[in-house]
Amino acid sequence: MTSETGPKTARGRERKGAIIEVAAALMYERGVRATGLEDVLAESRSGKSQFYHYFSSKDELVAAVLEYQLMTVLGELGEFRVDTWRGIRSWFDALLEGQEERGFKGCPVGSLSIELSAGDRLMQGRVADAFSRWETALARAFAAMQARGALDDSARPQILAEATLAAIQGGYLLSTIHRDIAPMRTALTAAFTELRAARPQKTS
Repeated sequence: MTSETGPKTARGRERKGAIIEVAAALMYERGVRATGLEDVLAESRSGKSQFYHYFSSKDELVAAVLEYQLMTVLGELGEFRVDTWRGIRSWFDALLEGQEERGFKGCPVGSLSIELSAGDRLMQGRVADAFSRWETALARAFAAMQARGALDDSARPQILAEATLAAIQGGYLLSTIHRDIAPMRTALTAAFTELRAARPQKTS
């Protein structure tokens, strides 16, 4: 049985974190279905009894991996002032650089979610929640821009966030398929142009 509050010791938290980190790397590289528990146990140097002390099933591990990848993405987002034009541009550049450096493997959250969205309703809900939280983080940044007058009063931060995230995911997918960064660069350039179009209109 797993504990709802998680491991109570630092060593336990470290061990559980190591299993999640290894599973995240393997699932990103191979996919969820192609990653067996034996693979995770071998790479993390953990035993079955140890695994089941922290997780009740592979599905619970997968949910933890999804959360881990989301927190990684949001952590990277937090490194940029995405409530400024320069910050948004820098974040987009970092996304492009990361996609190339990882060998066109796609978005850590998106690539996992494509596979998980075909699962049961509980997993589908977790995927939807992950993207909702990412979208909300962007919407808050755009709302802050609007409050400062960088976006027009008529702009809808939530819609802009949804469109921006859709462009990012589409860019990831196409650049992964073609093994070429150009489609993703085009998608992010279009997203940036769309955001800039929401600036306050100058009156004569």
